[in-house]
Amino acid sequence: MPARRVVVLCDNETSDPACGCEWGLSLAIDLGDSDGLWLWDTGQTALFLQNAAALGVDATSARGLALSHGHFDHTGGLEALMSAGFTGAVHAHPACASARYAKEKGKARHIGPPAPLPAFVPAGPVTQLAPGLTLITDIPREPGRFQAVQGFSLDPAGSQPDTVPDDSFLVLETDKGPVVILGCCHSGLANSLACAAERLGSRSFHAVLGGLHLYKAAPEAVAETAQALTQYAVNNLIAGHCTGPDRVEALRSLLPGRCVHNLCAGQTWRY
Repeated sequence: MPARRVVVLCDNETSDPACGCEWGLSLAIDLGDSDGLWLWDTGQTALFLQNAAALGVDATSARGLALSHGHFDHTGGLEALMSAGFTGAVHAHPACASARYAKEKGKARHIGPPAPLPAFVPAGPVTQLAPGLTLITDIPREPGRFQAVQGFSLDPAGSQPDTVPDDSFLVLETDKGPVVILGCCHSGLANSLACAAERLGSRSFHAVLGGLHLYKAAPEAVAETAQALTQYAVNNLIAGHCTGPDRVEALRSLLPGRCVHNLCAGQTWRY
């Protein structure tokens, strides 16, 4: 199997002086063969393109883009990407184009994607983007398990709750084992890993990389996340974006002997 490479184009933090940071996520996934480069999300602004150029990644030449869900911090750079000449396919769950809102200080704020979204290929429940790269959507949610959907709605009045049904993740096959690549993991990691195990037949995962949306979560949700990582024998956790730095530290304490890293713009992870 060709070597795989995941380059962090945008995250809340940066590890490279040449790269800026913002509340948003964007990754470049190099499959290392004729299947080429894929993009995962576009951050909040055009910053991911600037960082890509600084890192020597030609984002506009990517064969395709997959969207983890339709929130602004994952879709905000779409217009800039299209304007820069990207012509690859865009893959997303059908609900990704929905208008969405969040209550902040008693007021509704639009947090959906730019309108209109470019034409995209509807994805799910399991979509093979390329050999060794699979997009999983429509994640079942076990009652009682953590999911990060509180405070979201499909209307400004907040009368239509938004359960973020478009929440998605990738599974990248590598010589070291499957790597789960998250967006915000609104479904919760326990649900997401259980879904991957059921649909793909994987009982263990080499690494989990991305946002875990734990930054406002209770300690019980952090403990549940640690238990899921242990259950599926995840050796490496690279957590950033909406995870929360203090929650990463908590996971590090709960997972002695495992590698727990902070995700930062400018990093390259090789598998």
